[in-house]
Amino acid sequence: MKPAEAKRLAALADCEGDAWKAKSIQRLWAGMGTIYELSCGDERIIAKVVKLPKRCDSVGDRRKAKSYECEAAFYRDGYAAQLLDAGVVVPRPLHVEARSDGVTIVMSRLDGRPGAFDRRGTETALAALARLHACFWGPRADEAVAGGLQEQGTMWYLDTRADEFASMPTKGWEGRLRLAAKAIDARLKADPMQSVVHGDPKDANFYFAADGTPQLYDFQYCGKACPAKDVAYCLCCGSSAWDAADELARGYHRDLSTALASRGEEPPPVDEFLETLQLA
Repeated sequence: MKPAEAKRLAALADCEGDAWKAKSIQRLWAGMGTIYELSCGDERIIAKVVKLPKRCDSVGDRRKAKSYECEAAFYRDGYAAQLLDAGVVVPRPLHVEARSDGVTIVMSRLDGRPGAFDRRGTETALAALARLHACFWGPRADEAVAGGLQEQGTMWYLDTRADEFASMPTKGWEGRLRLAAKAIDARLKADPMQSVVHGDPKDANFYFAADGTPQLYDFQYCGKACPAKDVAYCLCCGSSAWDAADELARGYHRDLSTALASRGEEPPPVDEFLETLQLA
């Protein structure tokens, strides 16, 4: 990115200064763009510049293109602001710009660092997810989908994994799981506990502030789903405290119950949540 473009984006984000410059900090999946850090003196912001291929013919490319549309809606249409108001630390949206070949999202730079997903880190991450889920609980999830978030949250639900499903072994425990996969998927879609989920809450998508506060980013796959999916993924694919999974899950439920109660809403019974978590 040239300095002139960095200065233009910074101005649109209401950032002052003339000597803006850009540094590439990460390439996006499948070469679909770049994440830049824009800086001027001590001020730093982030610009996620998505450049889609001329044709998105594959299932994977179409899924990625949809994910960037979702993330643009998340920042542009007030969903990030709702989470910030609820005490969930996410990047603050500064400017969202649609282009013919993609989208540019300018956001605040999180001040945290990658942290250990040990027991304490997992507890705080699950607490942040509980506040996120409470924010969009029940009918609010449908409203968010109507506003542009994913109709089905997460990047790994069965409808998008036909190739992986077809390649599953037909014998042993994997064969039994294959036989049950469609029924499990249907059961989770029909679960009475529905919200907006982050969709990819692994350790790589969390930062931690100096005081341990978790900070969430990467909202490409946020959308409606059973929130137990977020909890299961966080425990299985992020945490190193799997031996304390039951206690951590119960702690998440307590945090969710507190957040829902503060809104005057009835939390789900803990036994029902834990049963659903086993399927997720």
